[in-house]
Amino acid sequence: MGLKIYRMHFDKAHFGDGYLNTSVGHFEASRLFSALCLEALKNNCLEEFIEEASEEDFVLSDAFPYVGEPYLPKPVSYPRSKRFSFDNFQYDENYQKTANSLYAVPLSEFSDFINGKADVEMLAAKQAAFAVTTEVTKKGQDPYEVAVTSFSGDLYVIAKRSELLKKLMLSLQFSGLGGKRSAGYGGFRLSIIDLPTEMKRQINTDSYSDHKLLLTSSLPQNFELEQAMAYAAYEIKKDSGFAYSETEQELLRKQDLYKFAAGSVFKNTFKGSIVDVRPSNFAHPVYNFAKGLFYSFEV
Repeated sequence: MGLKIYRMHFDKAHFGDGYLNTSVGHFEASRLFSALCLEALKNNCLEEFIEEASEEDFVLSDAFPYVGEPYLPKPVSYPRSKRFSFDNFQYDENYQKTANSLYAVPLSEFSDFINGKADVEMLAAKQAAFAVTTEVTKKGQDPYEVAVTSFSGDLYVIAKRSELLKKLMLSLQFSGLGGKRSAGYGGFRLSIIDLPTEMKRQINTDSYSDHKLLLTSSLPQNFELEQAMAYAAYEIKKDSGFAYSETEQELLRKQDLYKFAAGSVFKNTFKGSIVDVRPSNFAHPVYNFAKGLFYSFEV
């Protein structure tokens, strides 16, 4: 599987999680895929892009921090070993709470983290400094407040090595990603680099490891679901939102799609699919990227 890291340097962006006055420091593969589809439409290659994206070897991860090295999503239910305080020999609840607050873990710290040996306070401080969100008041006839996230490092996704994808990503850096692009947010500078050797070795859905970390918020196909859920530790998230209908001249609610969140841990992998979540009687497909990509690890 030929993979690359697509590394994006944002200055300021609005990655909303349901409200205009909130923003987070990362985004899911489905958001990027939707933006790539719009970019492909503008470049008259949407059919070609969807055909390539539907191929078995096309993968796309959620976005995670890249600060000197790539980060991985914090695995669900880890660290498993209980941490005790040397002061009173009681279960260290603060350690677990801090560990649970993390979204992602540096690749070099991943093994220590899952084994309960990482300095989670240091990791939490780095996470807080990586993406700082502030509210900005936009004045005018209809003033409003928008949350804007500033980044001290980059975001990256793992995806197939592809000339078409490269073309669309290069175009997208000028169009921008996320909300309020008309206000100047969401532009980025792109660099495409190789995966670190360790990461490249572990991204292998055929691995015999019993622990496989999900890197893409995704959903098994119906026939894959039962096997995928066996011995799994997972979180479920709902994808929802609106699509604009030119015929109706209004926003229509897309079909809700429930997916396993990145960071879920499985014994058995799944392929997943690209799901059409168009509103009822909508004129064209609305694609949600829900194909799985996994990082194998040992405990």
